[in-house]
Amino acid sequence: MQSKFLFGDILFIFIILFISLYFDIKYRKIPNKFIKWFLFFGLLLNLFEIIFTYKIFLIIVSIIVFKLIFLILIFLIVLFLFSLKTIGGGDGKLIFLIFLAHPVKYLTFYFIFSFFFFFFLLFLVFFIINYLNNKLNKNSYAFEIFFKFYRITNKFNRFFFQIIFRFISLTHLSKNRDYKIKYLTFFYNELNQKFQLLSMYQPPLVLILLLIYFFDVFLMIGI
Repeated sequence: MQSKFLFGDILFIFIILFISLYFDIKYRKIPNKFIKWFLFFGLLLNLFEIIFTYKIFLIIVSIIVFKLIFLILIFLIVLFLFSLKTIGGGDGKLIFLIFLAHPVKYLTFYFIFSFFFFFFLLFLVFFIINYLNNKLNKNSYAFEIFFKFYRITNKFNRFFFQIIFRFISLTHLSKNRDYKIKYLTFFYNELNQKFQLLSMYQPPLVLILLLIYFFDVFLMIGI
């Protein structure tokens, strides 16, 4: 019985992440309506797993309590990441949904720790790649204009902007992508001969979540 629920939960999460990836790549936004429906079905699936797997009432109650404690922990971590502007509201709801639907038997502190450890690790890789992209190509010239315009001399502030932001040419803006414009000032890049905007640039987080979750599940089952 447990193996069937394990397969059902993981399949359900795969469907959620696959559909979310479609919305994230095409529209850069996950509809709230979609999240709400899957939150409802994820909760039902989890309750069925607890009720039909465990027969003793006290065990059922204790497992529900521990599940709630874990979900509160996940909510606090997600809220912290959201306050740091690392993830958006839709991404936070999706992370919460993953852990809501995750098999109860395998929801442990180790699984949560490894999930967010790999999450931060992949983000670190992204920051390094973004920094190298900004330093090695023509964007470095645009940043020099930006730093001089706003008189940014602090090395830490310079480094921060170069790992988080990118200069986007106005002619390259796509209607299917969501850019967070930090400054309303246009910059003219003489090397590219294009007007540019400084924008916060994020990778498709759903793809990162999909890779991390199933890698973590592979480790969980393998162990």
